[in-house]
Amino acid sequence: MSTPEQILKQYWGYDTFRPPQKAIINEVINRKDVIAILPTGSGKSIIYQVAGLLLKGITLVISPLIALIEDQNASLNSRGIKSIALTGNLPFKELERLLNNARFGGAKFLFISPERLQNPYVQRQLSQMPVNLIAVDEAHCISEWGHDFRPSYTKLHSLREFINAPVLALTATAKSMVIKDIETYLDLKNPVVFKNAVVRSNLAYKVIHTGQKLNTLAALLKKDQTAIVYVKTRKKTYQYAGYMAQQGFKTAFFHGGMSFEDKQTALNNWLEGKTKAMFATTAFGMGIDKPDVRQIIHMDLPASLENYVQESGRAGRDGQLSEAIILTGEYDTSHFDKNYLELLPDIGFIEKVYKSLYNHFYIAEHDGKDLEVSLNFIEFCKRFKLNTYKTLQAFQILESEEIIQVTQNRRYYTGIKILWQQAAIRQYIDQQRFGYKILNYLVRGYTDIFYLETKTQLEKIADVLNIDKQEVTNTLKTLHQHQIIDYKPAGDVFLIRFLEPRDENLFLYHRKKIEKRLSIKKEQLLKVKEYVQNTSMCRSQFLAAYFEDNQPLECGICDICLQQKNKPNKTETIIKILELLQDSCLSKHELSKHFSTSIDKTLDFLLEQNKIIFTTQFKYCLAG
Repeated sequence: MSTPEQILKQYWGYDTFRPPQKAIINEVINRKDVIAILPTGSGKSIIYQVAGLLLKGITLVISPLIALIEDQNASLNSRGIKSIALTGNLPFKELERLLNNARFGGAKFLFISPERLQNPYVQRQLSQMPVNLIAVDEAHCISEWGHDFRPSYTKLHSLREFINAPVLALTATAKSMVIKDIETYLDLKNPVVFKNAVVRSNLAYKVIHTGQKLNTLAALLKKDQTAIVYVKTRKKTYQYAGYMAQQGFKTAFFHGGMSFEDKQTALNNWLEGKTKAMFATTAFGMGIDKPDVRQIIHMDLPASLENYVQESGRAGRDGQLSEAIILTGEYDTSHFDKNYLELLPDIGFIEKVYKSLYNHFYIAEHDGKDLEVSLNFIEFCKRFKLNTYKTLQAFQILESEEIIQVTQNRRYYTGIKILWQQAAIRQYIDQQRFGYKILNYLVRGYTDIFYLETKTQLEKIADVLNIDKQEVTNTLKTLHQHQIIDYKPAGDVFLIRFLEPRDENLFLYHRKKIEKRLSIKKEQLLKVKEYVQNTSMCRSQFLAAYFEDNQPLECGICDICLQQKNKPNKTETIIKILELLQDSCLSKHELSKHFSTSIDKTLDFLLEQNKIIFTTQFKYCLAG
């Protein structure tokens, strides 16, 4: 039988494990249940992959992230390890074929989402497979007190009813409450818990306050080093990448609206070092193992410290000193309050959404259980005068409480992206070919339409061009068929399934849990503000305290520690100021030339102590 080191060397080319990878593998192959809380970049996937290769039979890997499943599945197959991923809307025949393939020896690893595991057919097939390890990735999703709760995770304990195999629960961040929930909901038997510090000693966490973010970014980026720059919107990815390219940086951009081919090209160029700075929305980087990322820079405040630590952890995976930087400007905090804190729904708003849903479909008291309906989200919000962002959050909470089930079904806006190059489209318009008036309107009205899918209003196009809306629709369909544009018409957004009958007293049962959930969400948001506004506590110590880690020593490399190091001793500053004033009175400007940091507070202190005076000539003199 091969050793863990031999497997590691054979398939990954490494000679040794990082602590505590091997210790976890040993517990798993001895059929122990294990909870492993390891920071991003510490090699969680290698743990279950090596363990799975050491054990006979199949390793079942459960993950909520389709992109990560696809990456891990492709990576294993590229190493000659048989792996199958059940992703997408598979037709039954294809699902049957893949499961039979796994069942009869066609795979060592089977990747699956928690939602698909609820399928009775899938469960019957799994019960007949030689599953010898269950790996639950992103295990914090099982806890209603975690930052990304998924109701489907709470049903995973049913696996123990038909699969007799150890469980390895993996996550990057989990507080004590979440660890307890993982143990309970997965029905773990005396689990061995491994918890590494969330904060990595080779990451310099920094917050930089600036009124010129792009100029500051240009000063921070290094042309010969790899970086990821995270932004909130798709539009910013290519705008910022283009601006920095003009400054001489090798840039690329990545967002969810790009075609698969464009994503792969951007990713491969960055992985191969052809480009250095990747401008992306926060989903980028999941499952990507690039060890030499030196900087993770957030241009906007993250939604939570959990998200921030996970995203920052994509830097310095090779153990070398790297930076995790947040750039924050004058209006960021007020923007954060307005777009996050103020739009966090309260219990009253959630109850209003609940009642409005039942009213919208004319469902009577005690009726509606298991009813499935299509919901035009925008019309619903308009009818009941509901804020769309708050309503989406209310839907998430109602789903978490298993009151409703929400499936995104269609789109609530018309999306258009021009597929041809700008020069070709302009030539097409100049030649007045089919649909040129609409194309000309789109080109002039939407500057981003060549780069990403753009929200458009067909009624407005029809009004401006004085044509019938149906003609606009037919023209767009034809242009789409000729692959000149990508046209996605608006439609119902959600498929809603009511899991509970209408009950005016339902919120009496759910109220405490919903209020607790909202309280945790608010705490997470407030902690982000506290983190960026902190000016005295070491960043690593701040994060360690939040994640309930053992308090480390001051890191010595964050912006707070560096500021303290470079800060002159107050006593030395006082002595030097008094010495400078021995011979003559000096202005603040003249005094400041002798110091590298502000002396305002020291001057105020000396004035209060009557050691110096401030004259009508705006100069400081020794008192007496």
